[in-house]
Amino acid sequence: MANNNKSLNNAVNYSPDNFPCGAFITNASRVITYVNSYFTTELLWKPGELIGKNADVIFTQSSKIFFQSYLIPTLLHEKTSEEMQLIIFNAEGVRIPITVNAHISNDDCIYWSFFNATKRDKLYEELIKTRETLEEQAKQLKLLASTDELTELLNRREMKKRSTLVLEQTTRSHQSVALLMLDIDYFKKINDTFGHLEGDRVLKELGHMLKGFCRQTDLVSRIGGEEFLIMLPDTNKTDTLLFCKRLHEIIAQIEVNNTPLQVSIGVSICEDKISFTDFYTQADNAVYKAKELGRNRTEVYISEQ
Repeated sequence: MANNNKSLNNAVNYSPDNFPCGAFITNASRVITYVNSYFTTELLWKPGELIGKNADVIFTQSSKIFFQSYLIPTLLHEKTSEEMQLIIFNAEGVRIPITVNAHISNDDCIYWSFFNATKRDKLYEELIKTRETLEEQAKQLKLLASTDELTELLNRREMKKRSTLVLEQTTRSHQSVALLMLDIDYFKKINDTFGHLEGDRVLKELGHMLKGFCRQTDLVSRIGGEEFLIMLPDTNKTDTLLFCKRLHEIIAQIEVNNTPLQVSIGVSICEDKISFTDFYTQADNAVYKAKELGRNRTEVYISEQ
């Protein structure tokens, strides 16, 4: 007899009150008929306080709408609902995110389990913030890899990459495209006479001016030193020369020791298929010609054939 009593004393208590989650039962009218002690110990509701009340009483307004319009219809149709994300109030009005599982029995009673998701939501928010930070860092790295740090224009590598795509497109659409190479006249003298800070100031200001003057479809880059490259899609020779004339005028607004800045511009116009390397070489040859003929001018590449 003593052994039997010992066995009874050691019997496992399977009461829902021992589970580390909320559990309650509602009838067909969604009135609460049972809650375990979790609602008292963790959610601070008084014993029996929720009995006889509609289950809506514990949900926030948004969760109540979801509860009525989606969760209940899902239960009625599928007899079960798993891992629904809702927000409830504890007895003090504190909002608590939860994960809900529910099952409807043959007698139309619904058996609910509630798992506190506060830590999960906090971790999720941290993961979201971390992902956003990483995405922003990746964006910045991509920007640094594709732009010139000083002028914030495209760098040489990115210019070549994008120009190649533009040339492929213009070949398919049979449009003309212009490539301009700008070389600041006597830039070494600016650095030697007024210092590299003044040289950097000129480069920055010119880069900003070119970016504002060109169209969004144009490609503008600093390819090194005092040289800049501009690609003008769907632009013929007449429009390109007008563009260059205006370019000389606005660049002259930048002054060094009260003297207008001057540039030499080499232009290449293409209406047929051409590689970026050949196109670049043509513009480069044209700018050298502009330098030889006195600088502060625009020269167009002319084939020797």
